[in-house]
Amino acid sequence: MEIILPPQGFLNIDILIEGISFLTVLFFSVLCIKNYRMNKDKKFLYLGGGFGLITIAQFIITVVKAVLYYDASFIGMNGEIVIPYNIFNFVTIFYNGGIFAYRGLILLGLYLVYKVPKKVFEKDSLLVLYLIIIITIFSKDAVQLFHITELTLLTLIILKYYEVHSKNKSKGTFILMMAFGGLALSNAMFIFVKLMTPIYSVAGLIELASYITLLIVIVRIIEYGKNNGKKTKQNGYHL
Repeated sequence: MEIILPPQGFLNIDILIEGISFLTVLFFSVLCIKNYRMNKDKKFLYLGGGFGLITIAQFIITVVKAVLYYDASFIGMNGEIVIPYNIFNFVTIFYNGGIFAYRGLILLGLYLVYKVPKKVFEKDSLLVLYLIIIITIFSKDAVQLFHITELTLLTLIILKYYEVHSKNKSKGTFILMMAFGGLALSNAMFIFVKLMTPIYSVAGLIELASYITLLIVIVRIIEYGKNNGKKTKQNGYHL
């Protein structure tokens, strides 16, 4: 399986970024489900479901990277990380399976986020699911394919929220759009990381900033809910 590894000195920061990402999307997902229970608006259900899949994916990649980075069998003579392809022990099987699940769940989760507020289960849903599975399988040996697909989905999401922002002029929508923009930029950089390894660190920091921006959105939504009382119960939290 082709993988992209960070510079040796960036290992702890990389795991920290994944951990913060996991907590952020978890909070976002819980908040969306809470809103759905409050107003029965299915767009919050789909949004919460999409971020729920991304939450599971982020948890998987955090655990997988922790096992990979701190397992002595993966450290080479010069301190670089080496994946022993010819040794199919539990750790390598765990890593390959984890990466496969992570990529598939990320793509499926982003697709659900993109579909909001449209119907998720439409005639082309089976085709989209098939394509996601195929891309996930083939990205095993071409990680750029995964990042290109993720970048495409993020671009579609950004364009959708741009249309929403042009209508409601909401600061929350604008911040959310910027957060997805940062994630798109980091994925665009990950495509070329094999050419220049230091790009990994920069892309990782941009990803961290994007998830912190999502946290800001969450805080704004919670504050809006507390300050609007009965109005929030009718309309839900606004982005």
